[in-house]
Amino acid sequence: MFGKGKSSTSVAVSPKATVKGSTVLIEGTVLDMSPAQPGTPCVSKESMATWMEHLHKQMPISGLWGNETITGVSVRLCAIKDDGKVIDLGTVTTNGFYGTFSLAWTPEEEGTYTIIASFMGDDSYGSSAAATAITVGPPPPEPETPQIPIPTDYMPMLTALAIAIIVVAILVVYGIITVRKLRK
Repeated sequence: MFGKGKSSTSVAVSPKATVKGSTVLIEGTVLDMSPAQPGTPCVSKESMATWMEHLHKQMPISGLWGNETITGVSVRLCAIKDDGKVIDLGTVTTNGFYGTFSLAWTPEEEGTYTIIASFMGDDSYGSSAAATAITVGPPPPEPETPQIPIPTDYMPMLTALAIAIIVVAILVVYGIITVRKLRK
């Protein structure tokens, strides 16, 4: 029997809890769950013939002439904030050989989000979707910059002290000379 095969989509976010301004990684898979090849990647309509020949007839994965490329399927990603706001994260394409997808995302607001990955299906596969959650907290407080005391500049005081010592020395020498002149 020929028809659309079942698909299975998974999605995960890491880290599950983060702070505003940090980037999280959304990743997952879209796999074929048909009885003949369960757990293999879902591939694009353009890659289907080459993929089936590879899986069931042991043909080269790049085609008989080495000129084929296996491409994946499109997955729509969105985030729904706890207040109901829907954020479209865009569409990613799975890796045709592994069925994996990923997207780096930086949430702009604090809150709890439900991340949804949706594979809409195509001529070969039925649709499937998956969801996970993430929480975004406030950014960490800015560390306080310690107030470093400005070192006291002792140079003017040392200069004044040196001048005072020189003046006293001069006066002492002048006094000695004056007393000797008076004794003679």
